[in-house]
Amino acid sequence: MLRLAVTHPRKDALELSAREVAPAGTSWAPGTTGAGGGRASVSPSIRQYAFLLDKSRVEACVTVDGQAVDLPRAEAHAVTALRISSPARATQTDTAAQGTDTVEVPLIHLAWARSGDKGDTSNIGVIARHPALLPLLREQLTEARVAEWLAHLVKGRVTRYDVPGIDAFNFVCEQALGGGGMASLRNDPLGKGMGQILLAMPVRASPALLALLP
Repeated sequence: MLRLAVTHPRKDALELSAREVAPAGTSWAPGTTGAGGGRASVSPSIRQYAFLLDKSRVEACVTVDGQAVDLPRAEAHAVTALRISSPARATQTDTAAQGTDTVEVPLIHLAWARSGDKGDTSNIGVIARHPALLPLLREQLTEARVAEWLAHLVKGRVTRYDVPGIDAFNFVCEQALGGGGMASLRNDPLGKGMGQILLAMPVRASPALLALLP
């Protein structure tokens, strides 16, 4: 399958490109077919401007039936503490298992993942399939390694956050969606497949840890 998308500041240039679709149907591979209503028309690219703003600079206001409602304001240090703290569960690694030979398996054998978009930023949640796997994932799923694995998609910084209570991490990947949403020309502008891409990453685990999995 081939998806061809073109962007250009001049409409006439895009109309020239659209006219060239005919040879695709007459001169490309046998059995060529397509979907849609024929030749694509030129349409404006409406792009949102996405950015991150420190929540300490935002004041939330809620009014119900004309009456202001007081809202508790979260302290900024709560987010910082979340990132640097370690979950209470599964903090001890099976040292005996770590001393044995390990085998290479795709990450999907050890974790679940789900991903989505926030503008041009992709969030990828990774959840260990067993609490005892969390130290291994913490060691091997570093920010640098995830950034390297997704380098063909992610052009900005990758930051890892702990998600206490569910044995999970959240990877925040910036400049990851080609502009994101309406601005992106990718097949997956919302990053729904990026979690699955990460699950293909090879990791190493001991047979003792693998035996904990159903």
